Amino acid sequence: MEKEPPIIDCPSQAACTERKKWWKLIPPLTAITLVSLVVFIAQYEPVSNQQYYPQCGFKKATGYDCPGCGGLRATHAITHGRVIEAFRFHPGFVLSLPIAGYLFILWIRDWQRTGEMPVPLVQPECNLPLIWIAVLFLSLGIARNIPAAPFTWLTIPETEAR
Repeated sequence: MEKEPPIIDCPSQAACTERKKWWKLIPPLTAITLVSLVVFIAQYEPVSNQQYYPQCGFKKATGYDCPGCGGLRATHAITHGRVIEAFRFHPGFVLSLPIAGYLFILWIRDWQRTGEMPVPLVQPECNLPLIWIAVLFLSLGIARNIPAAPFTWLTIPETEAR
């Protein structure tokens, strides 16, 4: 009969309580960081303000668009209400927003159901939507680099500085 591995317990109740308090700060800090980034991208257009945004390393090294190319411009366009323009810059980003919203709702529902702050992305029902987003981004990244007629429609349009 195999021995089970030992269960690591907290040395004291105070240590467990302190650890739980620290984890509760992660979701609000993550939300503040994401909102700050979106506000920054909304203020500074990625094409005209290139001093704020780094060049895509993948595109510089290979000459091809990466799966995330156009995401900053799409974010800027969405924050200004130009959804169709955002879709032209990065269709995968725009299509993944409802999926990300669904994941957020699952996370909030789990938080309300258990009363405990859930660890993000641990719930089993989150795995399939995350796979959808990954497949969406990777397939777009491959398809937009194929130099044939229907795939060239997915290339990132050139924009002038606004």
